[in-house]
Amino acid sequence: MDVNFVGKVIDEKQESNENYIVFSFYELRVKYNLTEDEISKFLELSKNRLENTNYKVYFTGEEYTYQGITKKVQDNELMVAIK
Repeated sequence: MDVNFVGKVIDEKQESNENYIVFSFYELRVKYNLTEDEISKFLELSKNRLENTNYKVYFTGEEYTYQGITKKVQDNELMVAIK
């Protein structure tokens, strides 16, 4: 897992919805087969890249507002990014 992998995954997410990106535990752990350490590194690199491209980033348990509705990042969601 490296910066190129992170960029590829973020690009795929942006293609489906540029304004609202969610990374779930299932997706990172099962689909991409990342270890706990790799997930931590992935989230750190993703946060940096997304914040540098004007996204607000939220992690499990944090509240955010999207389209006028206040929501909370669910237990099965590791990160939500909103443009």
